[in-house]
Amino acid sequence: MEMTSHPRFRPEIPAPPPRPDPQHAVTSNDPFRDLERKEKVVILGSGDMCLGLSVALRRAGLQAVAGSRTPESARIRLRSTGLQVKSLTEALKEGEVVLVTIPAEHHDSLPRHLLAGKIVVDVSNRPPDSPRRAESVAERLQECLPESHVVKAFNTLSAFALQQGDVRGSKEIPISSDNARARRLVSELVRNMGLHPVDFGALRAAREIEEIPFSFFREWKVAGYVALVVFFLFYLLLFMRRQICPNLDSTDGWNWNRFQTFPLKNGMLAFALSGTVMLLLCYVPGTIAGYLQLYRGTKYSTFPSWLDRWLKSRKQMGLLALFMGSLHGCMAVFTQIDEGMAEPARWSQQLFIALGIVLLGVLGVLGVSSLPSVSAGLTWREFSFLQRYLGWASVLLVTGHAFFKGYTKLLVPRFECVVLASETQIIVFLCFLTVLLKVPLLIPCVHSRLMKVRRGYERMPNGSPA
Repeated sequence: MEMTSHPRFRPEIPAPPPRPDPQHAVTSNDPFRDLERKEKVVILGSGDMCLGLSVALRRAGLQAVAGSRTPESARIRLRSTGLQVKSLTEALKEGEVVLVTIPAEHHDSLPRHLLAGKIVVDVSNRPPDSPRRAESVAERLQECLPESHVVKAFNTLSAFALQQGDVRGSKEIPISSDNARARRLVSELVRNMGLHPVDFGALRAAREIEEIPFSFFREWKVAGYVALVVFFLFYLLLFMRRQICPNLDSTDGWNWNRFQTFPLKNGMLAFALSGTVMLLLCYVPGTIAGYLQLYRGTKYSTFPSWLDRWLKSRKQMGLLALFMGSLHGCMAVFTQIDEGMAEPARWSQQLFIALGIVLLGVLGVLGVSSLPSVSAGLTWREFSFLQRYLGWASVLLVTGHAFFKGYTKLLVPRFECVVLASETQIIVFLCFLTVLLKVPLLIPCVHSRLMKVRRGYERMPNGSPA
């Protein structure tokens, strides 16, 4: 739980109860699989998105028909799909749900009178080079078709991925509409296609949905910037301590041989130090949140904005810690082979390496379990156990790993250029500080009170419980 992001909860639309066998049922709640009604999904357009959706619908065993102003030329473009192509008037008689795959700039040419009372699904996005407007494309389409029920959906999917049957990334399909029945029917269609509908509510939410395809690592910005800054600072520290300061303090002149280890060993240590800091940053905000909840006596008050952003970035920080730890492990293999192990400290070197290997394995488990495809198969108790207890085990492992790396010189003054402490002293201090910050919350009386608060207990201003 500690390494997970702090998401805005978007409730997935619940699946309907099991349907009766179509061979023995006269009616069905699913209009797309009802053998009596034989309702089809109407697709307006003949471009790539029409092709992709028709292939996906056929793969799901659903019936579809395409409507075009020029059905003859559309049949030529879509002949490989076997999709039935008709004129707009004929196609719109086949079903209630209409997928509009034409570009947004041509929405005003749609036949308003033929679409009256229909559920019109807008799958378009604004052109990439066009500025963002206050009003979404779906909202403008609703203005063009006031007698129709416009739904925003499918705009986060790639036409090519639909054709290939390989929907990369998330299979969640955001859906928004001002009509509840329209959202329900489109959600049923999405499920039948093997995807997961997510209810975003009213059509106004289409403004947010339409920005999803244009987002670029939006959830990774905070973690990415922090990782870059931390890595740069540690690399600069190592460069000063290992290359610059020894030469400045030397009375034998400038020694260029000190720069021989600059690319590999400095990089190896910088990845180790910055990866450790990123791991610690996954667990510090949860501890701070615990103290804040105890102080306020409730879990319902909002966190400060900086803490809220920090909490939401924990998953990304944990994955970056795994990435940096993996690079450190690969580089360490070569540097360790080159340097060998000092015989007097052989047991500590062995323990140092063993803890590092176990740590990398634990981080791998945490990283894999945070993937949606894996976490979906875990119960909340299993997921919480892995992310909380295994996560704090990784903090203890990295603390031991750093401690046994240089414990013999940990308390020895090792300042270079007057002010620069050693990297081992810095990182061990940060590790122990993180652990000590957590310890008071583990005291039984404090822990039980925190759990009560997180279960909904509220302390009133006079000190009595709510």
